Amino acid sequence: MRIIEPVGITPGMATFEPFQVAPDAEPLVVQVGQAFQVASLITNVPENDYPLWVSSKAYVVGDRVMLGHSNYEALKAHTNSSPTVVTDPPTWLDLGPTNRWRMFDDKVGTVTTNPESISLSISPGRAVDALAFFGLDAGSIYVRVTDPYQGIVFESQVSPVSTDGINDWYDYFFSPVELNEDFALLDIPVGSYGSVDIVIAKPGGVAKVGALIVGKMAVLGETLYGSSIGITDYSRKERDDFGNFIVVERGYSKRAEFDLIVQTSRVSAVQRTLTKYRAKPLVWIGEASYQSTILYGYYRDFNVVISGPTASDCSISVEGLI
Repeated sequence: MRIIEPVGITPGMATFEPFQVAPDAEPLVVQVGQAFQVASLITNVPENDYPLWVSSKAYVVGDRVMLGHSNYEALKAHTNSSPTVVTDPPTWLDLGPTNRWRMFDDKVGTVTTNPESISLSISPGRAVDALAFFGLDAGSIYVRVTDPYQGIVFESQVSPVSTDGINDWYDYFFSPVELNEDFALLDIPVGSYGSVDIVIAKPGGVAKVGALIVGKMAVLGETLYGSSIGITDYSRKERDDFGNFIVVERGYSKRAEFDLIVQTSRVSAVQRTLTKYRAKPLVWIGEASYQSTILYGYYRDFNVVISGPTASDCSISVEGLI
């Protein structure tokens, strides 16, 4: 089993901010005073969901505006009431982040969309080696990693099309095309000063991604057969007085019960790692080739049994984000 600790990507990264190498820094293959572009993001997704909020404008119920990379809807007629100021009763309804930033809001159900493709160039400012995509709707994913000194060090184009159940030529040609909505790319070499170019493409359609995770990977142990997966559905299903169902479809989250085998010598390290991330969402990968075992969320609890001098048993319960 592997986990990915996400690198925080915020609107403050949307502009390049160069820094200088200090003269007394550790030896690097760079010249003192050379500028770098770190912790930055460039994307082709526009931020034009709604007009910007204007303090002098008179708003009516239902008007929508943008402010501080979030969208808001007016709940009553007013003038000069900022959406970021809390009032009682409330003047504005917070609709969440703008389209550009929905893929980075720690939610899977809020989706960033763009015609044809979603293109990003990310300089994470720290070493990372894994990417994970959730709520994906695309025909292909292109990833290129560029080091400022060695040039292109990684380049790959993959298709998230599922091959589950494709066992012969008949299945290949006549089975319906299904996409892996959750997808992970591992062992990507990105140094602290490198950049990652990502293109989520859907020619002739609308590319979508619910969550994009860039981060550092760690190995906890080997996932065993016997692990279980499922979902928690938040839809409402009720019967009326005549016995008919009334269904209100809502979101759902993935969940899993992972059974692992870990090296006994690493039991304390595993406990420290899980304790460190007890209140932080992580990407959990039971087996990268099985979409159902890739989750983004929190662990509910874990238990380690020191079974022997070389190998120990571990169980982890994970609840995915909506």
